[in-house]
Amino acid sequence: MGFAVVGAMSILAGCAPSPPAPPQEYNRPPRSLEPPFVGAAELPPPDMTNDGPGSLVEVKPLPETQFFANANVTAVQVVYRSTAGNGDPTEVSGVVAVPAGKAPKGGWPIIAFGHTLTGLGEICAPSRAKDLGAYASAMTVMLNRGYMVVLPDYQGLGIPGSEHAALDWVALGNNMIDSARAARRVLPDSSPNWAAFGGGQGGLAAWAAAERARDYGGGVNLVGTVALSPFADLSPLADAAQAGTLSVQQNRLMMVVLESLSRTVPGFDIEAYRSGVARENWDVLTDCAPADPTTAQQLAKQVRPDDLRPRDDAATTSLRNALSAAAVPGNSPPATSPILVAYATDDPLVPQGGIARAVKNACAKGDSIVVMKRIGDTGTMNDQVIQTSLSWLRARFDGVPPIDVCVGAA
Repeated sequence: MGFAVVGAMSILAGCAPSPPAPPQEYNRPPRSLEPPFVGAAELPPPDMTNDGPGSLVEVKPLPETQFFANANVTAVQVVYRSTAGNGDPTEVSGVVAVPAGKAPKGGWPIIAFGHTLTGLGEICAPSRAKDLGAYASAMTVMLNRGYMVVLPDYQGLGIPGSEHAALDWVALGNNMIDSARAARRVLPDSSPNWAAFGGGQGGLAAWAAAERARDYGGGVNLVGTVALSPFADLSPLADAAQAGTLSVQQNRLMMVVLESLSRTVPGFDIEAYRSGVARENWDVLTDCAPADPTTAQQLAKQVRPDDLRPRDDAATTSLRNALSAAAVPGNSPPATSPILVAYATDDPLVPQGGIARAVKNACAKGDSIVVMKRIGDTGTMNDQVIQTSLSWLRARFDGVPPIDVCVGAA
């Protein structure tokens, strides 16, 4: 979503959902860069000390990416230690990118960039796709604004060893926080100040980082979070499936989420939610890199409402409860930094009712939520929202407190 926040989905054909290509204007450097940064950074030897979450397991050169080459960006692939939702240690892959030129006093500030849902398999990691599944373009925009950027793949993507749970926000939040820690191990004199930014699943991951920072975020300072059309509460999808009103985009999202729940939630009966074309072609429709993308897209268009309708009222309730249990903010203490939540009332993918409920619950427990609600829009992926979001984050890095906290959250 935003920039290429769902751009990876257009590269890894067959994943859910399928987004439009990112607008070309995002590839242009900002006018504020006078003069532009020059001279690719030379990285020192990374700090490979093994002292827990955020420490590095592996660092290696990133295959050439044209966007980074054009901007003199230095980037490496990393594997770092993190913590699963159940508290077990895990490892996560990703990419750390450093702007060209001389770092400002205090070091480069860091943005952890959360990608949207690409799939569930190891191969679905953006770090394994050409141009990072189109995320290199978006990262370059941030790099050109003077941020060090880290793109985590999330647990279970990119490397073997762990299952990827699409809505496990505790794990996603931990992965985001530890990506910022890992970035500082790549470049130890970078700033401890960082921000979380993401859309869709990445919006959930960014929001989760804010909820996890108080208990888990030691050693780095989260200054603010931007969550664009986040998967904050997908429980309305259960009732939409029962009513047969899922959109085409939601059909594909639902299939991947159901598959994830079947793998990670004990006793979840996936057969209560699939039939017809969906069941017969399930593996193809949930594959992030099908052998024949054209056929996969054609099959996706053939999925009908009954194919994803819950078997009965009990199944609908079970699915609603499972999705509600995965919603932010959970029972976490108040977040220590502000969160900008942007969403559109007519978004064909992310149900705005779920986001509104998550915002209301977060404000009720004391989170500092700033709401950017786009009445009638079909998404938050436009130039105005993106530029406003980055400006909002810049103010947080500058120490300016946000205004209009929890306005319109009721």
